[in-house]
Amino acid sequence: MFSLSDLRSSFTAPKRSSRTYTTIEATALHESVPPDRWCITRSDLKYLGQEVRKAIQSGEIRPPDDGSDDFQASDTRYGPSIYTVNKQHIMPVTERFGKVSWALLQHPDGLDCDLFISHAWQEGVFEFLSKVLHSWPADARHAWCCMLANPQNLDIGSLLQSPISSPFALALKASTYVLVVPNHHCSIYTRLWCGYEAFRAHEEGKTIFVARAPTGKKKMVVVLWTTLAGLLGFLLGIFSWHLHGLYLCVMTAAAFGSVCMEHQACRRILNLTGAFMCGTLLYRWKVIVPLHGLTRHLALIPDAAQHLLLVSGILFFNLLEVDRIIGQSQIDEAKQLSHGYQGSIEDATCSEAADTMRIFQEIGERTGDVDYAIHVLLGAGMSTPTLRTVARAGVDISGAGYTEMAFPCLDLGPFLIHSVSLVLTSVPVYRLQQCYRWIPCLLSTCARLILLISLWRSANDERCFILKMMAKMIAMYVGLTFPLVVIFQIASSRNEWSFFGITVFIMIVHSIMVGSACLGMQRLATLPLAGPCMLQLFLGRGRCSVASTSTGVAWD
Repeated sequence: MFSLSDLRSSFTAPKRSSRTYTTIEATALHESVPPDRWCITRSDLKYLGQEVRKAIQSGEIRPPDDGSDDFQASDTRYGPSIYTVNKQHIMPVTERFGKVSWALLQHPDGLDCDLFISHAWQEGVFEFLSKVLHSWPADARHAWCCMLANPQNLDIGSLLQSPISSPFALALKASTYVLVVPNHHCSIYTRLWCGYEAFRAHEEGKTIFVARAPTGKKKMVVVLWTTLAGLLGFLLGIFSWHLHGLYLCVMTAAAFGSVCMEHQACRRILNLTGAFMCGTLLYRWKVIVPLHGLTRHLALIPDAAQHLLLVSGILFFNLLEVDRIIGQSQIDEAKQLSHGYQGSIEDATCSEAADTMRIFQEIGERTGDVDYAIHVLLGAGMSTPTLRTVARAGVDISGAGYTEMAFPCLDLGPFLIHSVSLVLTSVPVYRLQQCYRWIPCLLSTCARLILLISLWRSANDERCFILKMMAKMIAMYVGLTFPLVVIFQIASSRNEWSFFGITVFIMIVHSIMVGSACLGMQRLATLPLAGPCMLQLFLGRGRCSVASTSTGVAWD
């Protein structure tokens, strides 16, 4: 849903230009400012949304008489199409100011291009704005968008004589990211110019993202229900006595199943069940003190740390639900992006036959490479040189561009705090004479910090890989170690060597995670024997859909 409240920003909007140009001055301005600098800012898009809303309310923008766009004035989700907005708002506004483009009207000196927006003009303007604003990369300052960059009232036919020297190609070359905006009508890759933009992005080695609609309201709903499940479990835990082991087993199975399963309804049930079980454990949890000889004050550290883990367990299942909602949103956008797409840009159309001839002449025999880049984008949600290389190596990269935050947040948050608490309680007891007892825990702590640094410094595709790899590895070690915790809960055991074995195992798992993160996808895929299998295990969830085959791309 797109509304004026989404458009209002908390900062003071920049002063809008009111200068009027002559046609000669407007033409000269576009000749003096390089095409790749015909850019706008995020606040410009918010301002455009406000102006479009006002124009709809005043009747300036209305459904065309030819019936090509029967939008409702009350529709704040989609709104009028870009075609309608361009004809009834952008062109009249820029006409009044001398036919200069909307972007240069706002910024006559131009702006550096960080983000190239690829879209099909068929989408509703509010649909477009909400997706772009929601998906705008954090480090991108300015964006190039053809409907705002090109002077719609001037003859720009001369700029399109050669596709490679067109404003589209020059702006895309200057950009860091390419943001593809799906719409609810059909795939943007049914339009040849969008296919050409995919070709240029592939040739320039750009990172291509898929924009997605905001999911804030859905997230709030699922977080509310999951939190209520945890509270209900807490109330039940007050009246339960001897079922801690069962609750812990069910909670662990729910977490492991949720991270490995694809079915949305099953994942939701598992997440609600897991939050419920966390709540039941919280009230009567028997604190497991792994060390003998702790002072009364030191014993408070594992007590607080373990109760923090249980509370964070409810938050963890909330994050799993948020991951599920985001994942479903990304699946929906991929469906929109593939709707009507025939599998090759050879089937894409263009309004000008001359443009069609020029574009295909430039692409030549590289159509297959462009098609493959689009296939990777549809399957992975992101298309980068690394992902395309890995996919050609035979690894299924479906969903590889989607982040999974729950397990990494659990490991780099509560588990890290718990690990630090174990070090703080172990060092005073064992000191240097028995340092082997606390060194594994210390090394695991250091490994977590290295993973944090790797996440911060990695490229977007590698960051997604690290998060997915961590999710699988953490789910694995949680699933293997928690049965021992169940035994400790049932038997009230304090076997120090069992705890030592667990800490060594966790240290090994984190060492593997650090090694995989440092290798990255490409180098991991080249490791003999185990490399491709490990990469497939880390990236996979559910069925395969994008993988290299002897005949090209395999699709489910």
